[in-house]
Amino acid sequence: MEVSNEKLISLIFLILFTFVIAGCSYNERPITVRSGLSGDAENIEYSQPQAGQLTASEWSDLKNYEFFLSLFKGTQESGEGIFTKSFNKGYFDTLNMVTVQVKNNDLYIGGASVELADEFGRTIYKAITNLNGYAYLFPQTKDLDSISKIIIHHKDKVISNQYRYSLDNNTLIMNINSENNHEPVIEIMFVVDTTGSMGDEISYLKSEIDYVINEVKTSNENTTINLALLFYRDKGDSYITKYFDFTTNIEEQRENLAKQEAAGGGDYEEAVDIALDEAVSKNWSNKNTTKLLFHVLDAPPHYNQEDMTRFFNAICVASEKGIRMIPVASSGVNKYTEYLLRNEAMMTGGTYVFLTNDSGIGEDHIEASVGETEVEYLNHLLVRLINEYHTGVEGEKIPYYSIEE
Repeated sequence: MEVSNEKLISLIFLILFTFVIAGCSYNERPITVRSGLSGDAENIEYSQPQAGQLTASEWSDLKNYEFFLSLFKGTQESGEGIFTKSFNKGYFDTLNMVTVQVKNNDLYIGGASVELADEFGRTIYKAITNLNGYAYLFPQTKDLDSISKIIIHHKDKVISNQYRYSLDNNTLIMNINSENNHEPVIEIMFVVDTTGSMGDEISYLKSEIDYVINEVKTSNENTTINLALLFYRDKGDSYITKYFDFTTNIEEQRENLAKQEAAGGGDYEEAVDIALDEAVSKNWSNKNTTKLLFHVLDAPPHYNQEDMTRFFNAICVASEKGIRMIPVASSGVNKYTEYLLRNEAMMTGGTYVFLTNDSGIGEDHIEASVGETEVEYLNHLLVRLINEYHTGVEGEKIPYYSIEE
């Protein structure tokens, strides 16, 4: 059916007028799309959100571990902690952190493999040190009595020390005669939930991620950026996962990102386990590079033994490979999902990022059970984190309200 130019113009003005009346105010940038309204393809310009609008905070349970443990202590009113019910659902037990710093005298050794093992040499937990030499290991309570040694590998050096876990012996410094070999390479993978429930924020998130990708590339001229994208939905949807492999062709990945839309889902839980299982098995390098996985989502995996075990195992594999998982919790996340995501971050040496209501965008975001944090613009926050993990130097947290538009 043909639509006259006059009717088409009227339709466009009606849509714009509706947005104004609805109070939809956000920074815009024009993009061009193809329209089939008149039978012949026409280019019509419309607007999509500009980056720098979503607000978020970051909370590191690794740096605030005693606070994390306090969330399991019962109150006089409830008799249980905020995360007690989540803990009792099983699969995750991160109440016994062992922190090991690996050094060569005054030199921090990043990229070293640190392993807790039993008397037969079987691995109980393995992690990779960051640029400040820290590895964070999380043996489960049932395995504490089995720990008999700590084994450290770096390059061609190996040391093995006898070790028994106790609350008085869970922070150690170990020396190894080796040199740093960190490479100027950042491997980044964005793993993004694209089910229908993400529809309230997906266009904004795409703009924010696009900004981050471009900014990291431009601000790290002497660093190779390898970027991968993995989008996921749920079983029964048009796809479970859609993957774009690691590449240094950033423009191509930005185009792949721009094409994604939110659809499908139907129930609260999604194929989180399948997505992460696939993500950690991709072509990450075996070299001492900066490896970051940003997990953007609003729902947990399905709660059954197969899916939860797959989810847990994927996190352990990430820890063993030195892939830092950084969840970005969107609107719709409940307290149990927050618990899972904070475990995901801790167990891989990552940190927890959560969107806030300060932007006024999207549905309601629950208040995270954390201490005092700074609210930042999400795009600046993610760039800051990438640079911190790649340099080992903490960046400045800039409050969102202090940045002039």
